[in-house]
Amino acid sequence: MKGRSNLLFMVMLFFVTSGFNRVVPSEAFQTLSLPSPTPTPSSGATPEPYIPAGDLPTPPVVLSVRQPAAAPLFKPGDAVSLEKIEMKSRIEGWGISGGKVLTTVDGGKTWRETTPPESFLAGAKVQAYGAFLDIHTAWIIFAMDGQIDPRASVWHTTDSGRNWTPSTPLNHQAYGDQVWAEFALLDEQNIWLMVRGVYVGAGTHYDHELFHSVDGGLTWSSLDGQTSDDYTGMAFADPRNGLRTLQTTGAYAPAPPAFDISTDGGATWQTRELPAPPGAPNLFERYPYCETYQPVMSSAKSIRMLVGCFDYKNPPQQFTGFLYSSQDGGAGWLTAPLPAKARAEQSQVVYLDAGHILLLGRNIYLSTNSGQQWKFVKMVNWDGQFSFIDPQEGWAIARANGETALVHTIDGAATWKVINPVISQ
Repeated sequence: MKGRSNLLFMVMLFFVTSGFNRVVPSEAFQTLSLPSPTPTPSSGATPEPYIPAGDLPTPPVVLSVRQPAAAPLFKPGDAVSLEKIEMKSRIEGWGISGGKVLTTVDGGKTWRETTPPESFLAGAKVQAYGAFLDIHTAWIIFAMDGQIDPRASVWHTTDSGRNWTPSTPLNHQAYGDQVWAEFALLDEQNIWLMVRGVYVGAGTHYDHELFHSVDGGLTWSSLDGQTSDDYTGMAFADPRNGLRTLQTTGAYAPAPPAFDISTDGGATWQTRELPAPPGAPNLFERYPYCETYQPVMSSAKSIRMLVGCFDYKNPPQQFTGFLYSSQDGGAGWLTAPLPAKARAEQSQVVYLDAGHILLLGRNIYLSTNSGQQWKFVKMVNWDGQFSFIDPQEGWAIARANGETALVHTIDGAATWKVINPVISQ
């Protein structure tokens, strides 16, 4: 009997000294991902050196995999009401309708749903914001009930929306009563994204956060924390040189209109003021509001923007505008007045080539000499978001009296024809 007791004591002592004194619950194996067995080294193997935890290499970021587009919500033949159109050729283009993303390959007559597979709360009002490089390549981010989730991802496609890849979360810090997004697209690798918020109430206050991607939108870096100015547009000539136009003046506090220049890809910005046009040296003193709009940056030296000056307080309402062009990075400027009825803050400018410029709004104008003179083309009774592919052919989302329509021109905006877009078969 005493021999058995000694034997039992020796067995128990063996297990204790061997380290088998911790029991792992069976349910733990349902959540742990166990590695593959590692071969046991021979007795002569050199042990691996000890590496302090702080010196361990950073694990690579694991990106989400490509996913098919969301299941269609429309049926073939259903009518489509577009909010934005961006054509890339005479037949190919992109459209946005609320939270739905669509493509066309027949000039806007029929459309195919290509929406990223984002998840939304039932009944939420969803809005998509996008940038479109060509008919194959696009980036999309969503707002839900007027807000962009701080953890939102940017979706990217390279096959016309058949499949989408989400980016890592933005983790943005832009807030407001309403938050939306605007893109500045340079090429397939370099994209800038401005997440913007606005607070309304006792004075309008804007908030924003700028992001830059150098890997086609898979990851995004936050660039600046400047939130005081309400910028009106942004453009980049290359990965380093950027331009922002600004609203900078307050009522009855006249000041020269200003713009921002970046030479480090948007990480920092320097504000510069514009000189008054030679023919109107007191322009910025006569108007309480003078602001810059619609920047174009063809190179670090070639800059164009609109300047709009207006006075809403003293009837009759007065406004005037100018096109500013620089070929030396903003050191010197060539100015040309806009047509009398053109509003810089309301018009859409399309630079078609070196000489041809369309100034689009309720009054449409064409310049064939880089904006030095303007020819009146057409007056329309609707507000539009325009997309032109050449001086003759273009499309617009026409809005009037709470309704929208897709319209098309092939004669340089002189006449417009309504298109009734439907979902393709």
